[in-house]
Amino acid sequence: MPRHWLLQILRFYREDWWRVLVAVALLGVTTTAAVLKPWPTAWIVDLLFQRSTDPATTEERFRTVLGFAGLAFGLHVLHALANSALQAVVISTGLRGLTRVRQAVFDRLLGLSLRRLHGSQAGDLIYRATWDTYSVQTLFNQGVFTVLTATAGIVTMTVVMWQVNGRLTLVSLATVPVLVGVIRLLGPRLARAAGKAQDADAGIASSVQQLVANLQLVQVFTRERRESEAFAGRAGEAFLARWRQHRIEVLYLALVAVVLGLGTAAILAAGAREVLAERLSPGRLLVFLAYLTQLYEPLNQLSHVGGTVSNARAGAGRVLELLRPDPEPAGAGRAMPPEAEGGAGLEFRGVGFGYESGRRVLDGLDLRIPAGETVALIGPSGAGKTTLLQMIPRFLDPDLGEVLWDGVPLRDLDRAQLRRRIALVLQEPLLLPATIAENIGFAREGVTRPEIEAAARSASAHEFILRLPQGYDTVVGDGAARLSTGEKQRINLARAFLKDAPVLLLDEPTSALDRESEAAVVAALRRLAVGRTTLIVAHRLETIRHADRVVVLREGRVVEQGSPEALSAGEGYFSRLQRVGDGAEAG
Repeated sequence: MPRHWLLQILRFYREDWWRVLVAVALLGVTTTAAVLKPWPTAWIVDLLFQRSTDPATTEERFRTVLGFAGLAFGLHVLHALANSALQAVVISTGLRGLTRVRQAVFDRLLGLSLRRLHGSQAGDLIYRATWDTYSVQTLFNQGVFTVLTATAGIVTMTVVMWQVNGRLTLVSLATVPVLVGVIRLLGPRLARAAGKAQDADAGIASSVQQLVANLQLVQVFTRERRESEAFAGRAGEAFLARWRQHRIEVLYLALVAVVLGLGTAAILAAGAREVLAERLSPGRLLVFLAYLTQLYEPLNQLSHVGGTVSNARAGAGRVLELLRPDPEPAGAGRAMPPEAEGGAGLEFRGVGFGYESGRRVLDGLDLRIPAGETVALIGPSGAGKTTLLQMIPRFLDPDLGEVLWDGVPLRDLDRAQLRRRIALVLQEPLLLPATIAENIGFAREGVTRPEIEAAARSASAHEFILRLPQGYDTVVGDGAARLSTGEKQRINLARAFLKDAPVLLLDEPTSALDRESEAAVVAALRRLAVGRTTLIVAHRLETIRHADRVVVLREGRVVEQGSPEALSAGEGYFSRLQRVGDGAEAG
């Protein structure tokens, strides 16, 4: 848990300072009404204990009782209205903070680096964004504000009770050290148990997310029973984690109830002795007992706060961990160099990178790509091809060395401006649950329908789009199940055409396509690469043949490079790949 974690949580409520002041004012009204409420009852009781046989006096006393009863009703109404308004303000303020932290988490996910993403499970991230964020509201409503209201109630009731009877007040406060001891004894254990339970629940969310994402794989290999047994094990671990937490909570609340019960019994005995000794009237004893209830209620709330805060603190800690900035700097905000015709020049100087400590994916890599050149990156699996590609839009930053754009280090450039000059097409086509037109138009804001259709024509997608039920207005669902892989990829290429960026990055764009679809996509790729700096990771020769230069990577270094014709005449990796044939794997 970060230091000063509570201050980091409360910063989400800085805009609500005036609502907090309104809540404090309402708290003052509520507390005042609570102090005054018992007195009409006490006056009525003491009045009834006065003996009188005079009918006139009896009638006058009854009228006085009616007045006190009316006053009691008015005080109850005032207390109810003020308390309702207080709860409304506190709840609405808590929800506003929850909305802000959810927005902050979503914005954080938008900027999450690949290094951080590779170290996380999707289900865990979803759990943090949806459920753990509730902890912020819980900490404010049931933590901070409960402590504030309970403390105000305890201080006020202690002062008033002292004015009624000092001896009984001391007896009442004797329970406080015992309660503090219970909280200090079980509070830390409860916090640790709550944290483990939160992690176990996040594991359940991750398991469900992974099943949904890989359901066909599980079914085709008939692994349902194994997955069910594995989930049962994880569910059992989550059960045990929650059960350990709730066992501590039950013990905690039971000890609190016993302590408060002993305090109440002691006050009843001591109060009766005070009345019998005529040092206290029956009415004032009733007032004191009412105040005792109002003293023990906030003490009881504070005892519950320990368990609530421990549970919420675990969730809040997971949210704050997610919000922690990445080590990769966002960029110094330096403007991009002027955009020139024919793409941008890229250079890798002594670049080293590893996802894990001590294991280099790129190791002292040097590579220069002039503006407008099309470079194919090939090599065995794990050679670092995709990692190299991901450094250009700064999804990853090198541990050693630097990457330059027209001679300027990428770290010095504004990251958002940099990414606006890059188009990316991945091996797995990514489509949003929206219309075809909206998917293509996602490339940039303010695009028109004619521009979308022109991009689709360039990507050889216009014809098949028109054959869809609603044409460009056809909605594709999650996973875009209505479209073939080749059709999805051509929509991705249309998006890249529409962006019209000077640098084009292609990560195995044809690996999952059949021959016919590959031919259409390759033709579109050749048109798309004209006038741009293009890097393409590929494992099919048809995709590589039209590159200006082929770069072979092995163990994170450039081991071979040259034109396809020159490398074909040699005895290196590319030549061997050609001899094996187009079915071989280069990536």
